[in-house]
Amino acid sequence: MFSSIVPLDRYNWELCLEIKLSVQQESFVPSVLYSLAQARFEQLVPYGIMYKEQMVGFIMYGEFAGICWISRILIDKDFQRMGIGSKATLELISVLKKNIRCKEIRTSYDIHNTQAKLFFYSLGFEPTDEPIGSEEVAVLIQE
Repeated sequence: MFSSIVPLDRYNWELCLEIKLSVQQESFVPSVLYSLAQARFEQLVPYGIMYKEQMVGFIMYGEFAGICWISRILIDKDFQRMGIGSKATLELISVLKKNIRCKEIRTSYDIHNTQAKLFFYSLGFEPTDEPIGSEEVAVLIQE
């Protein structure tokens, strides 16, 4: 079912621009185009998410002072609720755990985005008491 997360490069990055979210989700996350620009200027690492040889999602992270932040995950509205986002995030977590500079894995999401909170909770993240503006910060509890 799920192929893999793939590094974005000059040959495939435009495929991510076709990812569409529901109107409700658009209010919680920046667009893929904005995310790609942010990756370029803030030294974040973007990946595409493949399903049956089709680009259906986008995920990216950044490493800052030993903390690896999963800063974005988007799955096209037509491919949600199929486990693709969970599998892609778990694959990225596996990559990050092998990164010797990555001492901790965190993410953040809008405090009103209960879907994101439940998603990350299901993957082993727990909220911290350190919000950033209107976002809740969650840390991956290591096994």
